[in-house]
Amino acid sequence: MTVSIVLPTYNRAYILPEALESVFQQTYRDFELIVVDDGSVDHTAELLKKVSDTRLHVIRHTRNLGYAAALNSGVAAATGELIAFQDSDDLWKPEKLEFEVKFLAGHPEAAGVFCDMEGVAGTRRTVSRGREYRVFSKMLKGGTARDGVLFSQRDLYLCLLEEMPMKLQGSTFRAEALRRTGTFCETWKSGPDWEFMLRLVRTHSLGYIDRPLAVLRTLPDSTLTRYKKEDALCLMERFITEERGLKGDPEARAAARRSIVSFANELGWECLAEGNRIEAVRAYFRGFCVAGDLGLLTRCAGVLLPRSARGLMKRIRQAVA
Repeated sequence: MTVSIVLPTYNRAYILPEALESVFQQTYRDFELIVVDDGSVDHTAELLKKVSDTRLHVIRHTRNLGYAAALNSGVAAATGELIAFQDSDDLWKPEKLEFEVKFLAGHPEAAGVFCDMEGVAGTRRTVSRGREYRVFSKMLKGGTARDGVLFSQRDLYLCLLEEMPMKLQGSTFRAEALRRTGTFCETWKSGPDWEFMLRLVRTHSLGYIDRPLAVLRTLPDSTLTRYKKEDALCLMERFITEERGLKGDPEARAAARRSIVSFANELGWECLAEGNRIEAVRAYFRGFCVAGDLGLLTRCAGVLLPRSARGLMKRIRQAVA
């Protein structure tokens, strides 16, 4: 099966060659690499012109349209039966595609497969990102699935209502399943993969290979780093919408509410870091109105109280603890 690899990039000429090399060194050779240059103003275009491998195809946006738009352009141009994703700052182990294609060939019922990943953020290195997730690590039941395991649609949906253990850079999907799911939401500056995967696993099952076949690197210029506040806001609103459609499913509704609390806290924290107390109160209160979490209401009160009263409350909590 031919794999179309979609790699969006924006002003990453300083690190893009490492990602390209990790793709071209794959032991599975039947692929095309579609690099979407999302309006870069550095020397990305010149760098790509020097690549002689005929499997490389370049799409260039005349202006920066955003990560989701670049993903959509790549998927639209893909000709392979399978579609994989890579980022300009991440790395693949040489056997990554080989393991994922083999799994999909043996599991025609799976819409895609994702692998474990190593993580690098500054000086911190994680050998297994999958085991950092509370819900997902329980799905593994303490064992390993080095040759792959197929998760049910229901289990994955419940997991994604709380956390996002699967990253696009560590995944390969059947092109037909991706296109049935739709497109990545282009109004999101960051994190469109979580919203997209929520839609996909409503009707599709996925496999998982318990091997760290890719390296996820978090850099200061990543969209996730730059748009933490916008990311939290979009995800909170997305999960509020999801929760409202789950009235007949108490298990899923409870999971969605836990995420709403988490994102409300994160959004409130980012607003406070900017010095915007009113926006923080709005975030906490909106989350409380949907999820009913008293901790969010307490944070609202804490933000609105005078500084002296907040200090007194903090000392009381410390004394009680």
